Amino acid sequence: MFLFVLCLFWIIPIFFLIILSLKTTGDYASNPYYSLPHEFGFFENLKYLWVKTNLARPYINSILYSIVSSSAAIFISSLAAYGIAKLKIKGAFTIFIILWTGMIFPIQIFMIPLLKAYLIIHLYNTQIGMILIYTALLIPFCVFVFRNYFLTLPDDYQEYAKIDGCNNFQIYWRILMPNSFGPIAVLLIFQGSWVWNDLIIGMVLSKSFSVRPVMHALALLQGKYSGTNVPAVMTGNLIASLPMIILFIALQRYFLQGLSLQVAGE
Repeated sequence: MFLFVLCLFWIIPIFFLIILSLKTTGDYASNPYYSLPHEFGFFENLKYLWVKTNLARPYINSILYSIVSSSAAIFISSLAAYGIAKLKIKGAFTIFIILWTGMIFPIQIFMIPLLKAYLIIHLYNTQIGMILIYTALLIPFCVFVFRNYFLTLPDDYQEYAKIDGCNNFQIYWRILMPNSFGPIAVLLIFQGSWVWNDLIIGMVLSKSFSVRPVMHALALLQGKYSGTNVPAVMTGNLIASLPMIILFIALQRYFLQGLSLQVAGE
């Protein structure tokens, strides 16, 4: 019963979001918001968003930031975690703790010095600047996940590979990473959705539509059109949720595998 009620709390807002996005502006104005659509206006709303508000550019920006930043963070952090967990380098645990502290402090306390630094080095309102900060913020959690996962793998594979003539990078690339689809899927979903849903970094470090992420654009859209074209605003919110839903469906099998591996590792 409790799970049923909990599901209702999740489903009811999504239901209203869908029916509002399917209405035309006239239909919304002349009928209760909770009524089913009398006129189908989804494609009209979508055209309005793409042409009138230029939402397409921030939408593409967020796809770029999510894919590039999460992929770069996974690659860099997996290399770092491999060195910490398997190469037995000096001070490995200290390095791990330093990296892990990046998960402790909220990003809000860094925003003013980060903005000043971006203005000085001319990364403010640039796509490369957005990708760099997103990648840096994703690395600590990715290192945490990969290190814990690599520690669960036996060292025998590494020893056998060395006997066969593999160097450390070949062991990482040919043995560890092909067996890490579960953690990679978990991180792609979690970190990719974090970048996609980010608002504060996009608001502080970008100002133009050519750089602005989609959540920042949606916040401006709601402030400007929420009183005049609610169906278009709801359509924007609906299409903004689709990439993460598609990503989860595509990686669901590996995602569940990765979660089970993490639980087993703990």
